[in-house]
Amino acid sequence: MREPTVARANDGAGSRRLLRLIEALCRAGEPVRLADLAAAADLSKPTAHRLLSVLAEEDWAVAQDGGRYGVGPAARAVAAMVGSATRESVDSVLADLQSRAGGQTIHLGIRSGDRLVYTHKVEGTQGLAMASRVGHEQPLHSTAIGKCILAGLGDTELAEFAARAGLEPRTGQTITTLDALRRELAGVRERGYAVDEQENEANIRCLAAPVGAGGRATGAVSISTITFTTGREELLALSQDARDAAKRLTQLFT
Repeated sequence: MREPTVARANDGAGSRRLLRLIEALCRAGEPVRLADLAAAADLSKPTAHRLLSVLAEEDWAVAQDGGRYGVGPAARAVAAMVGSATRESVDSVLADLQSRAGGQTIHLGIRSGDRLVYTHKVEGTQGLAMASRVGHEQPLHSTAIGKCILAGLGDTELAEFAARAGLEPRTGQTITTLDALRRELAGVRERGYAVDEQENEANIRCLAAPVGAGGRATGAVSISTITFTTGREELLALSQDARDAAKRLTQLFT
């Protein structure tokens, strides 16, 4: 028996509202307040809240502190499947960067809420494996990839991030004050790359370049080195190679 016309119309309208909300959530690229999501999706706040509850239950959305919502792991998994056709090209860019960097470890990471998650890793060839892995989350403020992402935030957004996520010390080198982080990120914007000077893990130094258009990085590609085998100046000499790889990756993702 065919469904009543009214029921089919209601189902269709509800599906369109849900799709608009998913699109608004994904377009934001960072945790967003309920009111802003509702406005972007042209929904009332109660309707947006009800639909977000459904998305959160299915891991398409993640509730963050401060009444914000971010993209959930299920949505990211679908995005990875859709982008699988370009996976070989991404891997080839990362492999080329590793070759230019003398076999150092290469990471590609993206923002996930108030942290970053590694989406790709090319193991180094020096015989000293790093503990990082694909899917591993790391802080933003203490990593080179994270600094590239934070460098694209406005001053108010950065202050809100620091208050929300905290600037936890990971080592004695970690930047733990907002003023110091602002100064660091100004340098990142000026240079076009970021450096983690043993700020996230002792004896690990990284250099990263932002991936993303319009001065607002959604992620970054990094070269990770062990300090007692690779000097700082040797790593800095690879900054242009990292930036070139980041440009190629940006073109793949846009």
